[in-house]
Amino acid sequence: MKNLFYYLSLIFGILMLSSCDPNQDGNGDFLIGIDYDPNTNPGGNNGGTTKFLSKVTSVDSDGEQTTVDYIYTANKLTTVKSQFVDGSETAVLSYQNDQISHVEITTTELGETTLTKLDLIYTTGRLTSASGTTESNGVLLYKSTNDFTYNGEKVSKVVTKMNVEDSENPGQFVLEYDVTSNITFAGNNISNWKLATTTVPLGPISIPPIVLESELSNYDINKNPFATLPMAYNILSTHYNTSNQGILGLSANNYQAVKVTAMGVSQSLTMAYTYDEAGYPKTMNSNAGDKLTFLYK
Repeated sequence: MKNLFYYLSLIFGILMLSSCDPNQDGNGDFLIGIDYDPNTNPGGNNGGTTKFLSKVTSVDSDGEQTTVDYIYTANKLTTVKSQFVDGSETAVLSYQNDQISHVEITTTELGETTLTKLDLIYTTGRLTSASGTTESNGVLLYKSTNDFTYNGEKVSKVVTKMNVEDSENPGQFVLEYDVTSNITFAGNNISNWKLATTTVPLGPISIPPIVLESELSNYDINKNPFATLPMAYNILSTHYNTSNQGILGLSANNYQAVKVTAMGVSQSLTMAYTYDEAGYPKTMNSNAGDKLTFLYK
């Protein structure tokens, strides 16, 4: 029988949520592409060695595998390729003035392919909004908006609204559902992540929000491998391109305990890591039988 951890991983990738490290970029630039000075330490207890995450392999307790490859051009993340049991996902990142300006995500699952295009907007160096479309076979499915709120330098709220064309008013778009993430930090690591999906009522039928809550604790002092990815990409990955697990990069360190609650059912898990000589995680194993393996460049 699959555990709660497995079902949540289908939605978000493995739940290794963490926090927004203000020293994420070695040059001191927040929310831009990777351009680290190799003599700086972008977070965690890894001495002066800087590495780039290049591949993650995850295997669940049933042996089902997901692989994610991170491809760089001149030390900037430009492509993320995910391969999972029922399909694949590829995200292509474009830059302007060293900031991620546009993302295109192609997802193929169970024989259906969708293309999501997003334009990113920054205010004083911070990713504050993104808007775009999702289509399939040339047919527009959604127009979306995304707003990002901060508490100090850390993202605290992400709101995504998915709008569909009004069948009674062609050319007009109306809200179909929204997804909201509320993120709470303890120091440089996430302590609580609550994600709620709310669907607009269909006539007299009202659908209760779907709420998932994760409480994370007992962080190590080592570098979170996902924190080597661009912060803007990790923030966007809260609700998009989730198979790549980029949301995990909002942490400086690696959580070792998590309690997940969904639909009134809770499950607590613990994680154990092995590290390389520079202090970066090589593997993560949960007591539910899930495993992550990390490779770097």
